[in-house]
Amino acid sequence: MIAAIFWSALATTTLLIGMVLAYRNLVGPRWTGLIMAFGAGAIISAAAYQLVLGSVVEAQSTFLVGIGMAAGALTFYFADKWVDGMGGENRLDIDGGQAGGSGTGILLGSLLDGVPESLVLGLSLVHSPQVSIAFIFAVAISNVPQGLGGTAGMLSSGWARSKITKLWLAVCVFSILAAMLGYGLAQIFPGVTGATIDAFAAGALFVMLTDSMIPESFEHGGRETGLFLVLGFGIALMMTLAQFAG
Repeated sequence: MIAAIFWSALATTTLLIGMVLAYRNLVGPRWTGLIMAFGAGAIISAAAYQLVLGSVVEAQSTFLVGIGMAAGALTFYFADKWVDGMGGENRLDIDGGQAGGSGTGILLGSLLDGVPESLVLGLSLVHSPQVSIAFIFAVAISNVPQGLGGTAGMLSSGWARSKITKLWLAVCVFSILAAMLGYGLAQIFPGVTGATIDAFAAGALFVMLTDSMIPESFEHGGRETGLFLVLGFGIALMMTLAQFAG
């Protein structure tokens, strides 16, 4: 359990780094978009090789993996639709679209973006003796632009810094709790750490990236956005291969 708390905290608290960068106005919208693209590429790589490929090898059934991915994608889709209706649609908008939403909706949306990877992290620590540094890296890097872009937008929409800080702290705490929950479930129900669960998380992550991070990154990053996404994908892939080789 301590390991789940530690690694989840390490990956999640980078949201606060993004928040501080936005408070000090050290990174402009263009670079925020490019960093977001880099993080999205890293998450795609981690989801594809750590979750999907790992699920195929473990389950030895593409049908089960497909069912898991479809379930994860649909679950995130409908949950995200519900959150959007509550005012969380523009939670990552760098230009201040949060002004038209609600604090509750933005908090729930931010939690929805962070919970899948935290849950998987907790689950994976039970049935895998070696922590996936590539997956930790991908989550940590993707959280920086989420905190950066979300904070910049909330500042532009008139949110007080104290309110923004409380929101991101709440997201960090609940993400760590999600990792603890995943670890606890895996201890109580060993079968829950199977391939279908990893595939479920991968489906949710792919929809999250397409819905939230990638459109925002392309809007502000410009023509080089695709290059940064591929760079993030490539670095995360090299880390995965290096860990497997070790």
